[in-house]
Amino acid sequence: MQIPDRIGSDPGQRSGLILLVEDDFVLRSSLSELLFAEGFRVECCADGREAFRRLHQPPKPALILLDIMLPYLDGFELRALQRKTPLIANIPVIAISAHDLDASSIDELDLSPPFRKPLDIDLLVSRIRDLTGHA
Repeated sequence: MQIPDRIGSDPGQRSGLILLVEDDFVLRSSLSELLFAEGFRVECCADGREAFRRLHQPPKPALILLDIMLPYLDGFELRALQRKTPLIANIPVIAISAHDLDASSIDELDLSPPFRKPLDIDLLVSRIRDLTGHA
């Protein structure tokens, strides 16, 4: 689902396409609205399988915001598949989770420390800006 440009600005002014992968409808909707308000383009997927299919279609996202606990294909499995697929392997990932995650799994999948739910929105947006170069 792509959030339309509701404020009528030139779509070229929006930068940093973010693929938001989150199964919780309320959080997914809230985050997409927030990121849109921050000037990002956002596409959403509700599960890992849908996200993996989306990653093989243009345009390529600048960043993946990835929940770890997902149906069908969880965040760890999606990240492992992403790293094995040259076309999408270099897309940065920010993981989010409601649970403490095993440090060895995080290291093995080359993830930075995940954001815990409830999310620190200011810190999350700052990290997204750093990774996408969106000032």
